[in-house]
Amino acid sequence: MEAWYRRAGNSSKVMGRRFSIAPKLEHYGCMVDLLGRAGRLQEAYDLLQSMPMRPDNVTWGTLLGACSFHGNVELAEQAVEVEFLSVLEPWNPGNYVMLSNIYARAGLWDGVARFRKLMKSSQITKAAGYSFIEEGGDIHKFVVEDKSHPKSNEIYPLLKSPLD
Repeated sequence: MEAWYRRAGNSSKVMGRRFSIAPKLEHYGCMVDLLGRAGRLQEAYDLLQSMPMRPDNVTWGTLLGACSFHGNVELAEQAVEVEFLSVLEPWNPGNYVMLSNIYARAGLWDGVARFRKLMKSSQITKAAGYSFIEEGGDIHKFVVEDKSHPKSNEIYPLLKSPLD
């Protein structure tokens, strides 16, 4: 990953010097992604802070995802509390849930409780995950932990059994 980052970083410099092309938001987003994947989260955050344009929800979300992967609570808090919740996406439950999960993995249960309470008081809810399966020309919807399907008593044991 380090080699990819150096190569990409050089490419963005070459864009400006050799071709007089100013990097766009998407280019910065790619750099944030590369830095995040390499675990260089502070550099990714610093890049977001120094961009000549305002970072959008995608670039902040990229940093938040990297913080989640690497377990960096402090930068995740910055991304969510300073940018997402207060400015860009105060309505998006995914950001609250991701930070709550980061807190949970770090054993910071007060943070988990605070964000769940904030979601509840703000009436922000996360939709349950679901899947569609087509079988015999019929489409069936399965929601997480939903037992309302007429054949759920046959389906769930099958899903829990080891595949042969």
